[in-house]
Amino acid sequence: MKKKIVFLYVHGIHQLYHSAMVAMELSRIQDEYKIQLLSCHPKHTMILNNIKSFYPDSACEIISLPLPFRFKYLNFKMKSYPSPYSTIKFTKKYLLNAEAIVATSHATARTCKKKNITKPKFIYQYHGCGDRKYGFDPKFKDFDFMLLPGKYHQKRLLEENIIGKEKTHIIGWPKLDYPVVIDKLKKELFNNEKPIVLYTPHWKPNLGSYNAWAKDILEHFSKSKQYNLIFAPHIQIKHWRAKYKYNIDYDHYKSNNIHIDFGSEYSVNGTYQKIADIYMGDVSSMVYEWIAFKSRPCIFLNAHGVNWKNDVNYRFWNYGPVVTKIEELENKINEAENNSSYLKLQEERIKEYMDLTEKSSSVRAAKAIIEFIK
Repeated sequence: MKKKIVFLYVHGIHQLYHSAMVAMELSRIQDEYKIQLLSCHPKHTMILNNIKSFYPDSACEIISLPLPFRFKYLNFKMKSYPSPYSTIKFTKKYLLNAEAIVATSHATARTCKKKNITKPKFIYQYHGCGDRKYGFDPKFKDFDFMLLPGKYHQKRLLEENIIGKEKTHIIGWPKLDYPVVIDKLKKELFNNEKPIVLYTPHWKPNLGSYNAWAKDILEHFSKSKQYNLIFAPHIQIKHWRAKYKYNIDYDHYKSNNIHIDFGSEYSVNGTYQKIADIYMGDVSSMVYEWIAFKSRPCIFLNAHGVNWKNDVNYRFWNYGPVVTKIEELENKINEAENNSSYLKLQEERIKEYMDLTEKSSSVRAAKAIIEFIK
């Protein structure tokens, strides 16, 4: 029987774009290992097949896992995908004899080992390239190998004694390999030439600005004659709306200058980041993808009065003005657009966070996986 490497997709669709292209390249550069992608939901399967269409010579096998009974028939909380813990039972037969499991979830290695899935090597690919302590999780100690975006993450992982350097490899940011086309969509969204602000609040209620300021922001832009707004909260806000009592009933704010999206592919595959002119967020690591595409104005929303200036977890808030009161919003947007020193810092720092070269990050990751396994 042919040896195999399994890519696991049992979380939100936002995690697919971080490693699916790696899987495709892995199937192209070698034929010793069979490459399987396990999908927890029909929407995930659709997206994975779409990504595969860009790699016609890829031999990846995309496997749709059964939907758990409770999710299929009793999804009262209206979740976007089934609980990973209820899906794991369907993955076990594929994972037990794999040579390696590539995952984007921090808990994968630990969860699998609890289920007596211990033979495979566990490989982690980041699904966010940020500063918060979330990206330097002690759970990473359960992995055998980590694919890193750049020197900053490697240095901090070592300093915090989370993993040894020999268990890491810097490969860049595979998500940036996804072919984003924006011209047609941009005209469909806004039939004007006004600057576009992208608002992407994080889903954690104690960190993000959504609960505190989302309505105020929509009100502000509904009266604005100067800007367009793409209102695209983290996809998990919709997924966890029952648990955290998030209000997502904002469709009445849709207008000629406001586009609302609670979880399409465009919100997670880099499309909006390429379309927009100004980034407005709170603690999302998406800001680094924003800067990697092109240095542009950023605004950060401090809805919880965080004392952030000397906090390493908020290092990225130096890339633009920080709003501490919603009434400051218009002035801070103007400051972000007119202060070039922010852009210079972005250009300097991005080299630490994402090691981007002429070679595809996905190819670099695929080669690193093969070298590690062998």
